[in-house]
Amino acid sequence: MSPILREFPALDRRIWILAAARVIVTAGFAAVMPFLAMHMVVVRQVPVLKIGLLWTVVGICSSVTQVVSGQVADRIGRRRVMLAAMVVRSANLAALGWAIGAGASFSVIAGLCLVNGAMRAFYDPAASAVVAALAVPDERVAAFSLHRVGSSIGWAAGPLSATLASGASYETLFYVAAPITLLAALAVATIPETRPEGARAPLRLRLPSFTAFARDRAFVRFLAATFAFYLLQTQMYHIMSIYAAKHLGLDRAQVGTLFVLNGLLVVLLQLPAVQYIRRLGTRGALLLGALGYSIAYTGCALAGSYLPLLACVALVTLSEIVAVPAQQATVTELAPADKVTSYAGMYGFVQGAAQTAGPILGTCLIEFVSPQGAWLMLAGIGLLAAWGYRTRT
Repeated sequence: MSPILREFPALDRRIWILAAARVIVTAGFAAVMPFLAMHMVVVRQVPVLKIGLLWTVVGICSSVTQVVSGQVADRIGRRRVMLAAMVVRSANLAALGWAIGAGASFSVIAGLCLVNGAMRAFYDPAASAVVAALAVPDERVAAFSLHRVGSSIGWAAGPLSATLASGASYETLFYVAAPITLLAALAVATIPETRPEGARAPLRLRLPSFTAFARDRAFVRFLAATFAFYLLQTQMYHIMSIYAAKHLGLDRAQVGTLFVLNGLLVVLLQLPAVQYIRRLGTRGALLLGALGYSIAYTGCALAGSYLPLLACVALVTLSEIVAVPAQQATVTELAPADKVTSYAGMYGFVQGAAQTAGPILGTCLIEFVSPQGAWLMLAGIGLLAAWGYRTRT
């Protein structure tokens, strides 16, 4: 058996259980939430700008919650935080189904969306810390890659299920997604607590918690480069479709294939990429991923038709496949043993902050610079990210 085939079966079975839970909970989420904006705009006639403001606020709330989650998990336990987040999220999905079916006000639906984003943010840092605890350092890239594939399968399965159930009312999909999320919680419940003994420091959610990270210069440099990286990553899911349709004249089917290609490449290549990431080392993988984005976005500025843009999307996806597991592994390498969850929470905060700011940045660049100039300026940000990843010291 080749090394790549031995890599993943050798992982702790509890890592596989967490990956299965990731598939389930992501599929439940992806079956309903990606269609919420469309429902609000088309059916409820809510202004598009109002929807955009809501997603911005949800992104900010989720980013802040990731930091809180890491500190809470260090205090009360990772398993408790994950289970509580999934149970509340299940109830919240059911409440969203009721709100949509009953024609509840926009403010009610917006509040429930905030809760959904917060519960997702509570879960992720704790889950990352559990994966790190269950995998030895040499296995962490493989473990995080497995979870990334699980998330990608969920993102493919959820919308596909919603499409196959097109005859069902929209609110019914929420009532199906809610118990599916509880199934994922049952899987997580089989995993014992992994928090190190003695990690019961007083819960602090004030500024000193942030200044503690500021003293770790290597981690701060890593976070700055990661912020730049995720400013780029979010453009794929926000301004890419605007650019392709409005400025290159692609139709809806062609734009859709850009995202299909992105998902398929992640599912097919993320696990085989682990051996390549290991040969490069996490630092090399981070550099390659950032430079790949820079080259791809330069290509977007030069692309004048469908096939060149499709090639650029493939390079963006390959860059993400290489860089994201290396980022997650780097967080666990840089973190002290008793602060892995807190460091993962800060990483999640920076990631979420960049993903919140990214759509605003990309839209402003397209509107106030030019479509081609926007991609060239984003390519420059990729070079800044590579410069930040160049060293750990």
